[in-house]
Amino acid sequence: VRRAASDTIIVPARAEGFNRVFIGQDRWYSIRIGAAMKSKLRRIASYQVKPISAVTHVADIKEIRPWEDSGKYVIVFEGPAQGLVRPIIPIKDGNFAPQGPVYVKWDDLEGATCLDDALRPDG
Repeated sequence: VRRAASDTIIVPARAEGFNRVFIGQDRWYSIRIGAAMKSKLRRIASYQVKPISAVTHVADIKEIRPWEDSGKYVIVFEGPAQGLVRPIIPIKDGNFAPQGPVYVKWDDLEGATCLDDALRPDG
């Protein structure tokens, strides 16, 4: 249910890639995206891995295009990624840390007190 209504993709990012690409180049690349999801995605959010362990930034998606001949995609942002207005969304007790792209509804993510809340099956 959650995936069918999703409009946002959360991608895990290490500090170097986050700063150089997500913030520095206003894009994120080499992402696997299901064919049915490409037209639904409106936003991309970064989950910064340890030691931050939280979703910290979001950007509107301008376009999604093939990444080289890899079968993966590059997401180009509409503009610079923005830090979340609310405090970062931490993982509750380390229950879930994205290892790859995760789909969510923006309304669920924006209103979440922790990432677990946005990832509930019922949204």
